[in-house]
Amino acid sequence: MDTLQRLAPFELSPETTEKLQAMLKNDRSYMIELVPKVVFCRGELTEMLISCEIGEYVQFKGVAHSYLAHNGTIERIPESKEDIFASTSLSLIEKRKLMRLMTMVSDNTLYTHILDKYSDTQFTQLLQDKFKLSGMLLDAVLYLIVRVNRGDTISSREGCERLHKYVKSIGRYGRMAYLCGMYGGGSEISQSFCRLCAVSGGTYILNEKVAAIESTAENEFSVVLDHGTVRAKQIVMSPDYTSTA
Repeated sequence: MDTLQRLAPFELSPETTEKLQAMLKNDRSYMIELVPKVVFCRGELTEMLISCEIGEYVQFKGVAHSYLAHNGTIERIPESKEDIFASTSLSLIEKRKLMRLMTMVSDNTLYTHILDKYSDTQFTQLLQDKFKLSGMLLDAVLYLIVRVNRGDTISSREGCERLHKYVKSIGRYGRMAYLCGMYGGGSEISQSFCRLCAVSGGTYILNEKVAAIESTAENEFSVVLDHGTVRAKQIVMSPDYTSTA
């Protein structure tokens, strides 16, 4: 408990402390992910995983609930229209504000109008001026729904695009908009593609550094390694290698 208190960015209230102490007694029922990796239910990565039929190598679980640490308390944030209506933590006015925002990004005509009119403003300013969001509601949209890192700023266009993806993702696998890997994040997805590659007859070359990448007269690529050269018609590589190419 002392460790959690040191990690918390605020002083924990007695009620929150009591809840956390109860959770710690049942620590086999949950997992704490310090750097969570979530993907949209209708995001590009999800569509690619489905098209590659990679589901048997990696498993995801829907993020059913999201909680926000605000002013010394931890509040559950409603994530769908049904949750907004059923929420007891939001006032009637706050529910109307949030519903107005969700309705705007669901309507393609209104969504396009907002993008054109407020594309040059900051997303936080748009939420405050256009939708009158403030306090916990503003933080919930920024940090839980749109996933903006604390201290960062994004444009209204980028914020609205993320919010649009969020709303469109709700309902595909339930009321949630995000999926989280059950046994790891990005590394587990990479391993899944590696397994799929091996099953399809792919070849791995380990413990070799890329010295250079050259194009040949036969419209192929020559990848120069420490102990040999590999030729290929196409190369999929990290941007880190572009300085070598």
